[in-house]
Amino acid sequence: MDRIYKHARIWKVLSFIAPLLSSPSLRRFKLQKMTFAELWLTYQLASRAHLKDSATTQLIEFKNLNLVDLEDVLEHAYGLDITVFRQGFVEAQYRPATWWENKEGQKVKSSHSVELLLEQGVGRCPQTALKLIVQDVPTTFWFTYVYTHNASAPVVVQRVKLTACESTRIEFLAHVTNHIFKEGYLAAKLRPTVHWEAPCGKKFEEHLRVEEILALGHGTCEEKPLRLIIDTPIHPVHPPVCPAAVIVRDHCHRF
Repeated sequence: MDRIYKHARIWKVLSFIAPLLSSPSLRRFKLQKMTFAELWLTYQLASRAHLKDSATTQLIEFKNLNLVDLEDVLEHAYGLDITVFRQGFVEAQYRPATWWENKEGQKVKSSHSVELLLEQGVGRCPQTALKLIVQDVPTTFWFTYVYTHNASAPVVVQRVKLTACESTRIEFLAHVTNHIFKEGYLAAKLRPTVHWEAPCGKKFEEHLRVEEILALGHGTCEEKPLRLIIDTPIHPVHPPVCPAAVIVRDHCHRF
C-alpha cells in the first residue's frame, strides 16, 4: 500500500513538472549557455539598392550572453547595449520597416531561434549571412492612366520601382513622367498633354519629390494610385480634306 501511495505521489509531481519543461522561461534558461558565440548578418538598405555591392556584412558577437531569437538581436540590450538599433547601426525610426530574410529572399520570422538558425548553418559565415532588410526609403510608386476624352479606355494601374538602378533613379515626379515616355508606355506626341492629379482633382507639379507625394498618401499602393491625366483625344478628328478642283470642259467650244 505504501508503494502504491509513493508511486501516486511521484506521478503527481511529474504531472506538475511536465508543463514547465516546455515553458518559454525554461527554454530561455536552457539557452543561457549557447553553442555559438557569433552571428553574421548583412544590411540591405533600400536607399542603397541602386548601388553596386551596396550590401554590408557585419559580425554580431554574443559576448556569452543569451539571445533567444532574432528579435533579441534587434531590440534587447546585451553587453554594453550593442544591438543593431541601440548602437545606431540602423536608425530607430526605421524599425517598423525592418525584417529578416534568408539568402534565398524568403522572410524569416523574428521569433525564430538564433541557436537553431546557426545549427542549420545560417549566419555562421559571411557567405551564409542572414539578411536584414531596411526599407529606409519608399521603393515603389503606383499610378494610373486617365484619358479625359475616352471614357471607355481600360483602367490600368502601374508600378514604378524607385530604386531599380543608378541610371534610372527616380526622385522627382518629373522622373516618373520621363520614365513612362522613355519606356514607350505612351507615345512621345502625347508628352505636352499630360499632367498629374490626385483623385480629388488637385494638380501636382512635376518638380515635387515623389517622397512628398507618398507622404500625402498618394501612390502608396495599387488601391491609391496617382492619376496621370492624358488630355487629348486618342483618335483625333482630322479636318475634312477638300477634293481637288474638277475642270469642266465645254464641248460646245473648241480651243
